[in-house]
Amino acid sequence: MSLISSPRRAILTVVAAAGLLGSSALLATAVAAIPSSPKTVTATRITRPPGTLAPGSRVPSRDVVGQRIFTNATRGFALATAGGADYPAATTDRGKTWKTAGPALHLHAAQAPLAVIFIGAVNAKTVFAWGGGQVVDTTNDGGKSWYRALFTSGSPVAVVQDPTGHLLAFVQSFNGTSTTEYVSKNGGRTWRR
Repeated sequence: MSLISSPRRAILTVVAAAGLLGSSALLATAVAAIPSSPKTVTATRITRPPGTLAPGSRVPSRDVVGQRIFTNATRGFALATAGGADYPAATTDRGKTWKTAGPALHLHAAQAPLAVIFIGAVNAKTVFAWGGGQVVDTTNDGGKSWYRALFTSGSPVAVVQDPTGHLLAFVQSFNGTSTTEYVSKNGGRTWRR
């Protein structure tokens, strides 16, 4: 028996079963199970999971993965993978050395919906991570505190800053048929459709 690893697979499995069985009641149940886009998504504070690196821990450059985003000539951000977890990492010396800039954002073995693979920054204080899961993780104090917004109706496919300085998240539905735009006017603590 295979495991169903995501809400999208669960829905597709039920829809396929309904087609095979010819059951309109089962199909109606599957369609009703597709979550609608909430009007507001409120972030929760991310705390340091036990057994993970403390904020400010040095990470080798080889553990810094993906793109590096610089907010000025010397200060930048990236994601680092160490000990089975993904962390925000910061540099103040043009990328020569890196330190964790917050708690672990994702534990590899246990948290698929919380995966992040991209990082972006508005400035040295406002940094955000998304992609690969259902979350947008943000800080607006340079990494002292991080907040996680979990989008239950889909997966963020892009996060950008709009011309007014607000964050925009584009969340694609699990079935891939629609994308909902959310805006945060408070650095990622709340997102409104």
